[in-house]
Amino acid sequence: MIDIEHSLDQFIADLNSEDDVVQLPTNGERRENECERAIGSLAAALNSDIASDQLASETYINDDRLPDILIGLYHPRRQHRLETIYALAELRDARAIKPLISLFEDEGGEVSLAAAHAVATFGSVAMEPLLAALASKSVDQRYCAAEALGELGDKRAVVALLIATRDEEPTVRAQAAEALGKLGDYRAVEPLIAMLHDDYTDARCKAAEALGLLCDARAVTPLLLALNDKKERVRIEAIHSLALLGDRVVVAPLLALLSDSLYYERIEIIEALGALNDEQAIEPLLQRALHDKEKRVRQESVAALGHVGDERVIEPLKVALTTTSDSFLRSYMIKTLGMLGCRYVEHISCLLVALLPWLSDTSQGLSYYVRAAAATALGRFGDIRALEPLLARLDDENYYVRAHAARALVDIPDCRIIPPLIRTLSDAHPSVRAMGAEALGKCGDRRAIDPLSELLKDENGVVRAHAVEALGFLGTVQTLPLLISLQSDNTLVATNKPDWQCRTVKDVVSEAIERITMRGALS
Repeated sequence: MIDIEHSLDQFIADLNSEDDVVQLPTNGERRENECERAIGSLAAALNSDIASDQLASETYINDDRLPDILIGLYHPRRQHRLETIYALAELRDARAIKPLISLFEDEGGEVSLAAAHAVATFGSVAMEPLLAALASKSVDQRYCAAEALGELGDKRAVVALLIATRDEEPTVRAQAAEALGKLGDYRAVEPLIAMLHDDYTDARCKAAEALGLLCDARAVTPLLLALNDKKERVRIEAIHSLALLGDRVVVAPLLALLSDSLYYERIEIIEALGALNDEQAIEPLLQRALHDKEKRVRQESVAALGHVGDERVIEPLKVALTTTSDSFLRSYMIKTLGMLGCRYVEHISCLLVALLPWLSDTSQGLSYYVRAAAATALGRFGDIRALEPLLARLDDENYYVRAHAARALVDIPDCRIIPPLIRTLSDAHPSVRAMGAEALGKCGDRRAIDPLSELLKDENGVVRAHAVEALGFLGTVQTLPLLISLQSDNTLVATNKPDWQCRTVKDVVSEAIERITMRGALS
């Protein structure tokens, strides 16, 4: 275990003098004579002692626009300050680091956290100023510095953050624990275990969460003990972390806790049991799926049964499909049966018989969830008997069902799916057009190239991005000029695809061009 007391002495000795910590005026003073103070702060920041060899190792540039941009940090309007922070994060001139750190004490929490995230984007050149801020007398500076150091991801900050777990201010301790979880260093395990006994609830929560991220077996027993914490929030984080650690020794204690747990706690236990994938949980999960008084608990229990994946639950779920009146719960059951059918292919024929009728269900207002789930499940089976029913759902009155049907058809091994999928590219709803484009890209049929090329002009950025990606899979070098024309398309792509978060159309274009170019070079 790291010697925190010894490290503290060394850390303090190594830090810059207090003069290097940005000192801030009070909120009232900051808003008086803004321009005079801003100019003074900028002069100090622009002449700060950042080593030239350190700057040379980074990709940042010294931009003549910087002084004019920095003045915006002192603007009285919160939105203007935020926009300035975002601009500085893009500019990445290292002289902006200390002025950004000065905003750690901004009276608007959104502004101070935005400044912390912006400083983290500067990389290693921000390490020294952030460590100085972590040693500041200001609680706000220490809190935001811990936040930024976690985002920065540099393990050289571990010792300083371990010291911060003993900070007199509880919010700083909690933020230091969160940052240590992000850094993933084994030296934090024992200090974080000790924090499970902190007086401050949020510190215990963050410590429990961080221990899950560190994936160290030493945390299993302390987290099991944390299941007795007086605060539900702490217990929930402990349950989540135990699931991440993946030790099945925790299954029995979680099952014992299930019957007396509160609503949200039960949901977390059920999700954990699904992730741990232990057959001990099958009967208790099935009982919750069929009989728990809380609708959400029943839904999550059905989903967990799909992850555990035991064929013994197929028949009970098939029966429950016909007896429940809850369309949303029924959609969960159908999804789980689809997962089980993929695992136990000998049940596919009977599952087809059970699920096909739900593909055209119109019994309730939420029945479109049932139809969409049935389309997804039947697509998973890849059985030709589902082809015509799925094709019919491309004309469903609900766009959600049409989109899921398009996605499901990809797994049906029949060339007849291509013309109907091409027709989805002219659907009135962008979600259907996007899903049709994605499906055509996966099918690998060159008949889709021209229709997908036309879709590059679509008014919706997500649709354009899906068409671009599909052409990346299908296209030839002749499609490159069309893709190149979208290289300046900065439209943000907001979809449920995990690998597309915070990406733009031009990012997808770059990947598609690279894919086509590499394929051309290899051919």
